[in-house]
Amino acid sequence: MFILKHLKFIGFLSACFICCQGFVKSYPKKSYAASTMELMKLLEVEDELVDNLNGYVKTLKIKFNLMERSLIDMSIEHNEMKSEYESYLGNPLNSFRLIHRLHTSWRKWYQYAIRIENNALVHIENARLMRKMLPTSSDLQQACRGIHDLMSFYDLKPEELAAGNLAGHSQPETGLTAYDCLALGEFSVQKRKDDLAEAWYNLSLNRFENKFDKYRVHKAWAILLAKNKQFTEAFHHFENKPEEIVASNEVIHFEEELATKQNCTAVVQKPSRLHCRYNTSTTPFTRIAPLKMEELSLDPYMVVFHDVVYDTEIDGMLNSSNFVLSLTDSGQKSEVRTSKDSYIVDAKSLNERVTDMTGFSMEMSDPFSLINYGLGGHYMLHYDFHEYTNTTRPKQGDRIATVLFYLGEVDSGGATIFPKINIAVTPKKGSAVFWYNLHNSGAMNLKSLHSACPVISGSKYVLTKWINELPQMFVTPCMKDSNLHLPQKE
Repeated sequence: MFILKHLKFIGFLSACFICCQGFVKSYPKKSYAASTMELMKLLEVEDELVDNLNGYVKTLKIKFNLMERSLIDMSIEHNEMKSEYESYLGNPLNSFRLIHRLHTSWRKWYQYAIRIENNALVHIENARLMRKMLPTSSDLQQACRGIHDLMSFYDLKPEELAAGNLAGHSQPETGLTAYDCLALGEFSVQKRKDDLAEAWYNLSLNRFENKFDKYRVHKAWAILLAKNKQFTEAFHHFENKPEEIVASNEVIHFEEELATKQNCTAVVQKPSRLHCRYNTSTTPFTRIAPLKMEELSLDPYMVVFHDVVYDTEIDGMLNSSNFVLSLTDSGQKSEVRTSKDSYIVDAKSLNERVTDMTGFSMEMSDPFSLINYGLGGHYMLHYDFHEYTNTTRPKQGDRIATVLFYLGEVDSGGATIFPKINIAVTPKKGSAVFWYNLHNSGAMNLKSLHSACPVISGSKYVLTKWINELPQMFVTPCMKDSNLHLPQKE
């Protein structure tokens, strides 16, 4: 009955497939999309699958009903025990039964629960064997192509097909599901028909009700928009990610790349309430050799020091350094930073200068990292703190602050941006930007999120110093309320 009901429609659809691209000649005889007879076989396969699944469900229901009835009996005795523990357990027989029940009965129920019944195994095996009869990804591709050819030949719109309207033949019960529309959208992307893909994605999004399914569409749509340089629209789609979903590394990288591009092209202004001054109080040396300092932010505290590294020092570092391509911990090429790195180990005078600038001790801090960003060189949005666990941090310490020296001028691009506080620092030879990564309470300061924008023209050289928090215990003030800033990401 199910077969006969839809046979007429299947015949019409198959005929359209054949007319559109000559599927009978183009594809093998076993192609489901090329023949009405093959499509009829699929209906028979679906009938068998439904029957097999019904049998499997019945087997599970029998098992479920048995366990539910037994659970009722066990719950009665358990509730009786909970009502009055002392009198119940005062009876040695009850005590024995409790121990025996937990040792033996519950173990048996566990074994029964995980055991697969023979009848269920039969249904599972049947389903496995029937997989060979199911359409392949190639069949799906051919079916999608057939739908697209129908739209091209008869000037059909995605909205019409989704509603079950085929060239004047309206059959609402044959309307496409959300998953159908999503599959057609993904096929359109492959064929570089982006407008059509967006139409299918929109139909799919309107049909889905589950937020996780909706995000699947949002993610696919965002990737499409980003490829077409529509970064703002793409970012809005990524923002629909449910909190329960843990983003994959690829999605995280893509989101960070979008955010970096969005912020690097934004116009930012320096705060007007802060000012420039000479720093004469950090160390005794600054009293006789004050440092030119420009305040940029109070949260996190951030300043720019001007003329704090000399040309002779810069030439010496650049001429003696061996740069290597930025790599990840596993030795692979980094996907978040495109640059070349080198380390400056013998830098006593520079360490002393950073102490004069910040007041911090350089003990336990990382070596100076010399980084070169060439054409298009950049570093995605990131934090400098490690966010160590409670057991690791007291031993190794986290990065309380960062000092970033600029060792050359950049013709265009290459700014260091802090999107959460709307600040961009333009590279200027001889200057250095200093900021805190942690709150005074020790919590991570999420406003310290930053990125190195791509270099448009020129070559950017920076020298980075990450300062360890442990040697600063007598330098930095400690907040009494350690929960003033909770160490949680936004």
